[in-house]
Amino acid sequence: MLKGAISIDLDTLNTHLKGFGLKKEKYDFFDFSSGIDNFLKLLDEFNIKATFFVVGKDLLHQQNIETLFKVVESGHEIANHSMNHIQDFRLLDKKQKTEEIQKSEELIFEKINKRTVGFRTPGWNISDDVIDILKSRNYLYDSSIFPSFLNPVLKFLHFTSMRGRGKIDRTTLGKLKYSFAPSTPYFPARNSFLRKDNNSKFIEFPISVTLIFRFPFFATFLLKTGSDIFKVSYQLMKLLQKPIIYEFHLFDFVDFEKLEFKNQIPKKSEQGVYIPQSIHTSFEKKWNLFHEAMSIMTKDYEFDTLENLAKHYLHKNDSEA
Repeated sequence: MLKGAISIDLDTLNTHLKGFGLKKEKYDFFDFSSGIDNFLKLLDEFNIKATFFVVGKDLLHQQNIETLFKVVESGHEIANHSMNHIQDFRLLDKKQKTEEIQKSEELIFEKINKRTVGFRTPGWNISDDVIDILKSRNYLYDSSIFPSFLNPVLKFLHFTSMRGRGKIDRTTLGKLKYSFAPSTPYFPARNSFLRKDNNSKFIEFPISVTLIFRFPFFATFLLKTGSDIFKVSYQLMKLLQKPIIYEFHLFDFVDFEKLEFKNQIPKKSEQGVYIPQSIHTSFEKKWNLFHEAMSIMTKDYEFDTLENLAKHYLHKNDSEA
């Protein structure tokens, strides 16, 4: 079978909305527990081990730690999604980036006794100097490159949707040059995500895009375009036997129609920041779309954690050297 990995970014309401000064002073993290529980049900049904990218500051709350122990006990990977989920991560200086990575890494180890070997920036807003930071901390991989030719359009749409914030806070997706980065797993050069170095012991897992035209191929795009485009895109991936790095977000598995969220979710008229479509999509629709997608992909692909996939590629590369 072909190789692939499933991952989820655990961006909570506290992370995504409170940072923009929206709604409540304190979020109850019900989205964290309910979203993870639903995602675990999906993974269990298909017997898949996945990678959970955790924001460090969310582990300052005991109920979240208890939820993550369920993830660990089920055999899934815990990875690093920065300490504070700063959207303009690539614009931080190197010392600040290092602190964001290190503090989250240390808190994850302190609270759930797991050492992280993988990292993903908020909003895929990566920069070349992060390679050196991660390698110096013995990370095996990064998964922050989104190499789509639609990036200029997506960056513009995000910038306009974030009109309630300052210019710097509205950045996303890294530099435009990353649109031309390799679209399948590769070993990046020490100071460039655009250049390969097969002697490297560090691997980049780009978020999957379709071959040739590089259209997005992840859960948010599935919600926006529906299953027909997904099926066509998937057939291209399978035909060319390309690995799939498929990404979900926590909100994809939360039922925001429940009463617990009544006073926490901004109305569309209140938007001054980007509000993910998954917040305003019914849980039934989300579940049916994602269940169908998983049913299709698991017929041809064997999915594992990004950590295990990284070890596979590193071993293969060593064998071929």
